[in-house]
Amino acid sequence: MVHRIYFSVCGEGYGHSSRDMAISKELKREGASVLLGSYGYVLGRLKQSFDATEVEKEFEMAGKEGAFDLKATISRSKSQAFQFSKIILQEKKIMEDFNATCLVADGRTAAVFAAFKIGIPCIIISNQTSIEPFFKDSKFFLRFIGKQVEFTLKTSMALAEVVLIPDFLPPHTVCLYTLSKSRHVMKKQVFTGPVVNIDEGPMNDDMQRPYVLTLLGGHSFRLPIFTSILKIASRFPDMDFLIFTKFKSNDIPKNVMIREFAKDISLYFQNADLIITQAGHSTAMEILTLGKPALIIPDEGQIEQENNASRMKELGVCETLEYRMLEPESLFQKISMLLNDPRFREKAKQYSMMSKTMKGSRKASEIILGLSNRIQCY
Repeated sequence: MVHRIYFSVCGEGYGHSSRDMAISKELKREGASVLLGSYGYVLGRLKQSFDATEVEKEFEMAGKEGAFDLKATISRSKSQAFQFSKIILQEKKIMEDFNATCLVADGRTAAVFAAFKIGIPCIIISNQTSIEPFFKDSKFFLRFIGKQVEFTLKTSMALAEVVLIPDFLPPHTVCLYTLSKSRHVMKKQVFTGPVVNIDEGPMNDDMQRPYVLTLLGGHSFRLPIFTSILKIASRFPDMDFLIFTKFKSNDIPKNVMIREFAKDISLYFQNADLIITQAGHSTAMEILTLGKPALIIPDEGQIEQENNASRMKELGVCETLEYRMLEPESLFQKISMLLNDPRFREKAKQYSMMSKTMKGSRKASEIILGLSNRIQCY
């Protein structure tokens, strides 16, 4: 019996592909054939380790002055909406040509409809089974559009056999605020535990002293974090600061290192004493899996990040800081608290042990293979 698993992967950000790669590794260890479909830079990332094929994007995320702009995202995605039937047919052909025995859809809905047409099992991976939080405080037009999008999401989940939530079991779930309260969805949800693409075991990096890891990228609105760290770094003489960003400065303290790129960022995640970052779901799961205290500074207007940050603070594993409160002194106080108060590290280690016990990637793999077996056992 040959399991042939097709992943349809959203190419917006690295989070979707990271967890799908972790599950794909488990599936390949079990002898399954795996094909991943995506687009853009994520497709290139997938091709480095797996068989991958290009699919049409379903939507295009847009921002305004660095913050997520829901209205602009809807406007830019109109053309993809009109091509939705075409995207379904494309996905259907990929699955038929691959002779797929199970579909795993992560952040994509067209593939779900395609799998239903073919009649193969479908699994949805998501940390967001309701998009109501994104629209509830919006104006009438966006609320109206939101209802249509929510209906499409509910329909796709109705067609799926299982909805995998790559997070801790309630009440420890980080993405709790973005999960559906509908019983029709809740009865399909399975909490696998965190699914992260991190190799287990000790890994050596090139840092010589204890350090704070900061992930900023190049978004202009994150510049205040960068400048504030440069101003307060010298107040931590026994600690280095490693910042991954595209920002530049002519006045860099001796204990600050700036880099644009790392082939394997998880190497630095594992060895850092503290992590300063945003709160995308996959990043949150990596932080908790590794048992690291964190300072979360969510991107303004990014509802998912704001919800994740709030939940992580409730769970006692991080401190949060809003941009309107961001200044060198407030940043210094938060970093000092996280480095010196053992409660954050102890709490984070508890979640790390919980993550290792749940074995999220393996559990997801077992569920996928179980469904694939159903369609072949006759």
